[in-house]
Amino acid sequence: MQAIDAATVHRLCAGQVIVDLATSVKELLENSLDAQSTHVEVKLKDSGLTSITITDNGHGIDTSSFSTLCRKHWTSKISRFEDLEHVSTFGFRGEALSSLCSVAQVTITTATRDSAPMGTELEYNTSGELVKQTQVARERGTTVRLTQLFAKWPVRHQDLKKNIRREYLRLVSLVEQYAIISDNVRVSLVNHTRTGTTAHVRTVGQSDRLTRLLSVVGASLRPHMVRIEHDSMEDGGVKIHGYISQPIPEAGRSGSDKQYLSVNNRPCDVPHIKRLINETYRAYCPAKYPVFAISIVLDAQTVDVNLTPDKRTILIRHEALVLDALRKALGRVLEPEESVFSVNRVQTQIVAPSETVGGSPVQPQIVAPEHRGNAETGGRTVTVETSVPGVIRCFVDDRTEPSRKRTANSAPEPNPVHSKKLKDPPAQPPVSATRTSRPTPALPTQPTASKKLQTMVIGNCRNRIQNDLCSWSQTRSRMQRKHARHKSQLEESQDRSMRSEDIADDAERGGVQNTDDPEQASRALSRLIHKTDFARMSVIGQFNHGFIVARQSSDLYIVDQHAADEKHNFEHLQHRAVISSQPLIQPTRLELSIVDEAVAIEHRSTLERNGFRIQVDDTKSPGHKVALLSQPVIGQTVFSQHDFMELVGKLCVCPEAMPRCERARKMFASRACRMSIMVGDPLSVAQMSSVVHNLSQLDHPWNCPHGRPTMRHLYRLPS
Repeated sequence: MQAIDAATVHRLCAGQVIVDLATSVKELLENSLDAQSTHVEVKLKDSGLTSITITDNGHGIDTSSFSTLCRKHWTSKISRFEDLEHVSTFGFRGEALSSLCSVAQVTITTATRDSAPMGTELEYNTSGELVKQTQVARERGTTVRLTQLFAKWPVRHQDLKKNIRREYLRLVSLVEQYAIISDNVRVSLVNHTRTGTTAHVRTVGQSDRLTRLLSVVGASLRPHMVRIEHDSMEDGGVKIHGYISQPIPEAGRSGSDKQYLSVNNRPCDVPHIKRLINETYRAYCPAKYPVFAISIVLDAQTVDVNLTPDKRTILIRHEALVLDALRKALGRVLEPEESVFSVNRVQTQIVAPSETVGGSPVQPQIVAPEHRGNAETGGRTVTVETSVPGVIRCFVDDRTEPSRKRTANSAPEPNPVHSKKLKDPPAQPPVSATRTSRPTPALPTQPTASKKLQTMVIGNCRNRIQNDLCSWSQTRSRMQRKHARHKSQLEESQDRSMRSEDIADDAERGGVQNTDDPEQASRALSRLIHKTDFARMSVIGQFNHGFIVARQSSDLYIVDQHAADEKHNFEHLQHRAVISSQPLIQPTRLELSIVDEAVAIEHRSTLERNGFRIQVDDTKSPGHKVALLSQPVIGQTVFSQHDFMELVGKLCVCPEAMPRCERARKMFASRACRMSIMVGDPLSVAQMSSVVHNLSQLDHPWNCPHGRPTMRHLYRLPS
C-alpha cells in the first residue's frame, strides 16, 4: 500500500463536489447569497459551454483572504464541528471554490465597501493557489468567471456537450428554487447564444414569495394558488408556510417539475415529504401534480445537512412529526367545505350497535345536530347506527299527522346547518341523545311518510338518505348476515395465507396464481417472460370464441383476444396518429413560464403532430413569445389551451417520448376498442398468431389501455 499524492486526492474529491453544470452554478450562487447580496446575476455563454459568470453586490472578499480563498477546506462559515448545529449559511465545507479550480479555469474579481471603486482580479491554478493579482475598477461585490468547464475531464465534457439542453434546463430549475426562497434579492439568469440573448429567470427584489413563484411558473396560476400555513407547538414547533395550487385540473400539471421544497430556507430533496404532498393532492385531483413552493422551519439541531457535498440530501430527526404537521396543513387547504346536513326539525337518536368489531363494542357517535319537533307540529326522528368506524347508517322517521296543522305560534323551520369539519360542530344548543340498549323498541308507526330525498355530506362522500321506514329486526338480521359473510371471508383469507407450501410449489413450476388485480398480474408476468417471447409462442387454439391458448416452451398461456388487439391498435394510434387542427381566427398569445416556453419552441414538431401549431416572435419579452395559431380537433371535440399546457408539462418531464394529452389518449383508447377483434369473434389460426405475435412489438403489452390484462399464465407442463 502507498499514500495517494495530494494532486490526485484533490481531483478525486473535486469530482464528487462538482458533478455537472447545475452544481457548478449552485455553489457560486450560494456564495453570493451568503454574502448578503441584494442582486445576483448569472450569465451563461452558449448555455455554459463557453463561460459562466456570476455577479453579485455582496460585501466582497477581504484582501487577507486572497491567498487562501480557493484552498481546500478553508472557510469563514464554521471553525469547529459543533458549529454545524447553528450554521445559517448555505455553504460551510470550504470545498466549492477549490473543486471548481480543479474542473475549470477560475477568475475572481472582487471589491469591498472600503476598497470600491477599486477592485482586484484574482486568477487561480488547478490546485487553488493564487497565481495572478491585478488591480481593476469594480463596485462593491464579487464576480466569479468559469471557463473551460470539465475540459480536463473528457468523459464529463463530452456528456455535457451531448446533453447540454437537458443540463441547462436542470440549471434553470435549480436557479428558480433559490430565486423563490430568497427574500429581498433580485435573481436573474441570462443565456447568450448565437441566436440572441434570453433571460430565463428574472425576479423582483422587493416582492413577496407568491410573486416570485408566479414569475417562475406563470402569472396565469395566480387565481389558483392558495396559501398553506401551520405553526403549532403540538407538532414539536414545526412551522410550515408557502403556496400550493388548488386541486383542480386547470391548476395542476402533468409532471412534478414545478415543485419547490426548502427546509430552514435551504432547497433540498426529502422524498417522503414530496411523496406526501403529491399523494394528498392526487387524492383530490388524480390526473395532475401540484405546483407548490413550501418552506419548513425546524430546530437546526434536529436537521443534519452534512450528508452529501451538495447538501441537498438531509436527515430530519423527527420526520414523523413533520409529516403529520404537513398532513394537517394540507388537509386544511385542500379539503373543500364539508358536512352540510339540512334535515329540518330533527330528533337524533343513537342506537347501540348489535355487533362488536374486533371483540370490543363500538362506541356510537353523534354525527348530526338535533332539532326537536313537538306534538303540535310533528317532526322527524333520525336513528343513527354505527357498527364500523367511518360507516354510518341513518333511518329517517318522518311523521306528519294530517289532523295537525301549523299554527302561528309554531317554531319556524331552522336553516340548514353548516360546519367546516365533523369534529367542530356549529354553535347550536346541546344535543341530547339517548342511547338505547337491546332490546331496542321498534320505530313508531306513522300515518304518512314523505319521500323527499335528503343528502348528508360526510368527508368527501355524499350519501343520499331515503325517507323510508326500516324495522330494527330486519336491519339486525341483515347486519348479522353481513358480519357472518365478513367472518367467513376473513377465515378464507387466513387459510390462503397459511398455504405457503402450495404457493412455493407453484412458484417453482413457474406458474402465476390467477388474480383479479391487473397490476399484480402485470408485475408477475413481466417477471416471468419478456415481451419478445410473444413472437416465439405457438397457437394451440381458441377457447369460447374469446381467448387464445398459446404455448411457449413448457408454459401454457391464455390471451384475451380483444384486449391484446386493442392494445396493439392503441399503441399504433399513439405513435403514428397525426391529429388534424383547426386554425384560429387570430393568433392567441400565450403566457408561459420561461422554461415552458423554451420547451414548446424546442418541441414544435411534436406539438404540431398533436394538432397545436404555434408561432414564435423573438421580439416579445420572455414568457410571451409563443402564440397559438391552431388547435387540434377530433370529431366534434376541440382541444383547448389546457391540453396544450398538459403536453408541454409532459415534454418537460420526458422530452424523448411522444406524449398525448389525457383527452386524446382516452379518445384513442375508445377508437382502438371499437376497431379491435371482439369477444365472440371466431378466428383462424393465422389471425390468432397475428394477435399474439403483435404483442412482441408493443412498448407495454401487459394491459389494454383500460387496464384489462392481455394474458394470464395457465400452467407449466411437466418436462
